[in-house]
Amino acid sequence: MTGQVAQAATGLVGYDCFDTDPDRRPRPKWRGASVGRIVDPFRGFVHYYESETERAVLTVLISLPGVVRIREQKTVQYERADGQHVYTFDIYVEWSDGVREVIAVKQTFEGLRRDETVAIVETICAQKGSKLADDYRAITYETLDPDAVLNGREILACGRDHDHAGLRAVRSVLPGLGPITSLREVALATGLGQRGVRAAIALLQSGILMNPPGKRLDLDLPLENRVSGISTPNH
Repeated sequence: MTGQVAQAATGLVGYDCFDTDPDRRPRPKWRGASVGRIVDPFRGFVHYYESETERAVLTVLISLPGVVRIREQKTVQYERADGQHVYTFDIYVEWSDGVREVIAVKQTFEGLRRDETVAIVETICAQKGSKLADDYRAITYETLDPDAVLNGREILACGRDHDHAGLRAVRSVLPGLGPITSLREVALATGLGQRGVRAAIALLQSGILMNPPGKRLDLDLPLENRVSGISTPNH
């Protein structure tokens, strides 16, 4: 996924989440693709998907601290030689660096080649330009980093613990740890064991702790500690 961390997200929200008012509701496609919803515990929204690929893309986006807002099913009108048409982008994203991105999601490259998705997206980009978005993309499952998807699932699962006390404990010990730390070190420093591990994983979404790209999360994976040595009211 594109987009880099520019600022930390606000952290976990409460249990009440709201949908993003999509322009259309997902429905099963002719091959029976899965339809469901995914809860973002960090920003307080429920997102709907209509394929496993969309679910994977949403999972990665929700887990990233550089993402400010996600909206699914963004409908746009555009012109062709035979008149006006409508196209619905699967995902609309606003990044913390100000970049706005619209994404068309397809299961495979083969599926992308079979239909007119690329031509349609290029046409909309030419007609709408930056009025709609700064970046136009088509994503398939093959372009996704499998480690990012698995890590995203774990970050979301730990975020749904809503362990605010655990998060406070992790935040309180991070300034006293080195600029490179690990989930194991954080758990030992907090004295919370597995609960501390899960709180630290949830905190990855804030950008205070950063995991390296292309690596699966584990207890000893080196993590960047962005508040190492910074004094806090507790230190």
